[in-house]
Amino acid sequence: MLDSHYDVVVIGAGPGGSVAARNLARAGRKVLLLEKREKIGYPVRCGEASTNLADLQTYGPIDESCIESIINGLYIYGPAGVNIEVPKPATGIMLNREIFDPWLAKLAADDGAQVETCARAEFVGGVEGDERMVRVVLGKGDGNGSVSETGSQEIFAKMVIAADGVESRIGRMVGLDCGQKMMQTCTGVDIEVQGLLTKPDYLTFWQGHDYINDGYIWSFPKQKSNVTNFGAGFLISNKSRPNILEVTMEWLEKLFPGAKINHTVGGVIPVSSTLKDYTLDRFALVGDAAHHTNPLTGGGIAAAMRAGRFCAEYVDQGLKAGNLSKEFLKQYEKRCYDYFGKMHDFEYKFRRFLLAINREDQIGLYKVLQGFALSGYKKSAFLKTPLQTTKFLYKFWKFK
Repeated sequence: MLDSHYDVVVIGAGPGGSVAARNLARAGRKVLLLEKREKIGYPVRCGEASTNLADLQTYGPIDESCIESIINGLYIYGPAGVNIEVPKPATGIMLNREIFDPWLAKLAADDGAQVETCARAEFVGGVEGDERMVRVVLGKGDGNGSVSETGSQEIFAKMVIAADGVESRIGRMVGLDCGQKMMQTCTGVDIEVQGLLTKPDYLTFWQGHDYINDGYIWSFPKQKSNVTNFGAGFLISNKSRPNILEVTMEWLEKLFPGAKINHTVGGVIPVSSTLKDYTLDRFALVGDAAHHTNPLTGGGIAAAMRAGRFCAEYVDQGLKAGNLSKEFLKQYEKRCYDYFGKMHDFEYKFRRFLLAINREDQIGLYKVLQGFALSGYKKSAFLKTPLQTTKFLYKFWKFK
């Protein structure tokens, strides 16, 4: 049985939810972390690439078993054979999310949060006094991912944090506009393939008119497990589109004939840039639910964890001050925007610009970026192509 009252209820035990729960528990708050699935972190619907290890360790001790490999650079196959290599030692890590997500939840539990699996938040009510009611459907797992309902319970919390993923059902329930819009949503397929298909310590991409113009193909090797996350994604539009699974399978066979497939998953990713409004009185969204994903790459682990930490800081302050109003929680939104939201806005515009230009211009832009990478990222490299650089800067500045 759950207790009847909590300081904070966090819905969703992904990276953002677990980080928020842990930080609030460390601050001495009574925290309940709910996860609807039997097993936290499964099934994995993610490329599993994330921020560098030093940054990740600021959220808590990270067990070695969570880490598949260190990322030392990127390789991008562009149109017309204009390829870009970006060597950058220890720029990120490949995670094993089946281990990493439960580890973060364990850290939260070790610091005092109550973590409940097979527990689905069915309903969140409006503010009554200084609390919101949360109706939780409790269940029992069968060991294979299915959960059978065993009952329900109404509990009360001074603050509710929803980290319940894409198109947050809870967010929409309480009145926030967090639905997905066409051309601001990426549909993708991730295929786990046996063996390391590409350079083991690099992330490899195929993008541009010669591949999937309104998306990209990726290959993310996981060295410890000796597998590769191979996938493809493109923007959802109102036009008739090919099946994303068929497209991904075609590219896998074309690039790596005979590759052995272990399993396949699919999903959608918000690539609209951060929502403009994702807090209410005694309520906030975190992670994919708030569209905290990178609009250019679709990556969201690092931003979700950062947002979880920021949200916990302001919720703790609000509990101390007796003020968890929307106006107060707007500080959390601003903190996220200042830290990663401004860059997400730029990346959103750059993605739209990159997809809007014709093949000739796209090739020209890739050549400019290729020269910049070859120079070791010296700004003086742009002086070698002044006309091209000026043209693209002007077009980008004018682009709406």
